[in-house]
Amino acid sequence: MKLDTVKIKGLFSRVVNNKMKATDKSDIETYIKKVFGDGTVTPDPSMLHQFNTLVVQQADEIAKPMVTNLLSLFANLEQEKPGNLKLIRIPKKNKAKVIWSASGSGVDLVRVEGRENVPAVPQTLSTGFYYEPLDLVTDSVEYFNKLVNDIANAKVRLYLDNIHQLTAAAIAKGKIPPKNVSVGSNLTLKKYSEVASVLQRYGGRPVFIADSLLIDYFAFQQSTDSTYKNLLTDGIKNELLTALNPATIGRTTAVNLINPFTDATNSKVELPVNKGYMFAGGVSQKPFSIVEYGGLRQYTEQDIEDERVKMKIAQSASVNLLFGEAIGIIEEQAAVSI
Repeated sequence: MKLDTVKIKGLFSRVVNNKMKATDKSDIETYIKKVFGDGTVTPDPSMLHQFNTLVVQQADEIAKPMVTNLLSLFANLEQEKPGNLKLIRIPKKNKAKVIWSASGSGVDLVRVEGRENVPAVPQTLSTGFYYEPLDLVTDSVEYFNKLVNDIANAKVRLYLDNIHQLTAAAIAKGKIPPKNVSVGSNLTLKKYSEVASVLQRYGGRPVFIADSLLIDYFAFQQSTDSTYKNLLTDGIKNELLTALNPATIGRTTAVNLINPFTDATNSKVELPVNKGYMFAGGVSQKPFSIVEYGGLRQYTEQDIEDERVKMKIAQSASVNLLFGEAIGIIEEQAAVSI
C-alpha cells in the first residue's frame, strides 16, 4: 500500500532542508515504521520501492549543487532531457584524433579526426549502495538525513570514478603530456609546483582535487620546505594549524573529496587516496564534457540474510575527455595510504 507521494515528498524536503513543521518529526517516524516496522521485518515491496525512489529523488536535489560546484571546476556540465540529441563541440585548437568516452563498464575511444562536434551518447553509470533499516527506525531524522546525503555523495563519486578511468586510459596512450604527470614515491612540493606551473599557463589559479590525506601531504610541506616556509603568510600558517581541510598549496587551491570508508575496519575507501587531479582554474574551455540525461534512478532488493536494503543507483550521462593537455595528475606511491 503506497501513501500520498506528494505529501511524503514535501515531508522529506522539509526534513532534509531543516525546515520541519511541528508534527514533521513524528510524521516521518510514523511513515518509516509503516515501511520497515521495527526494523527487523521484511517491508512491503511497493512501500519499500516508494520510499527508496523518493529518497533518491531527494538525494538528487541535494547532489545537484554538489555536482555542479565540483565538476564545473574541470568539466563543461550540461543537462539534457532523455531521448534528445546533444552535440559536443570540439574546440578548434584541439587537434585530437580521438576522445575518451565513459562506456558504463570501461572506456571507449571515439574517433573525431576532422570533426567539429560529436554526439553525447548517454551511458548508464551505476554503483551499489546499502543501508540498515534498523538505523532508520531507531533515529529516523538523523539517519534519514544521513541516508540522503550518502546517496548524494555517491552520485558525485560515480562521476569521479569515470574520470579516473578516462584519465588512466589517456595516460596509457600518452595523450596527457609527461610534464602534466608527477608519479612517484615521496614526491616533494617542488614536483607538485612543477605540475601547477604547467596548468597555470592555461589561465587562472590551478585547482587541485584530491583526498584529504594527499592534500595534507603537500600542504604541510609548505612549513618545512626551505623555500616555501619563508614565504608563508600568517593566514596560511593559521590555516595549516586550525583548518579541517587546508585550501591553499603554493599557488593552487585545494578541494577536498568526500571519500568515506567502505568497510567495518576503516581500511578501504571508494576512491584512491594517493591520486589527485589538477586543472586550470577560471577558463571556459574545460578538458571534460559531461551531459546528464534525466535524474538519478534506483533499483532495490533486500538481503534475506543480513536484512540490509540494497540499492543500485544509476544515472544516464555522457562523460568524455576532450583533451588531456589541461589536466595534471599527481600520484604519491609511498607516503600516502589508508
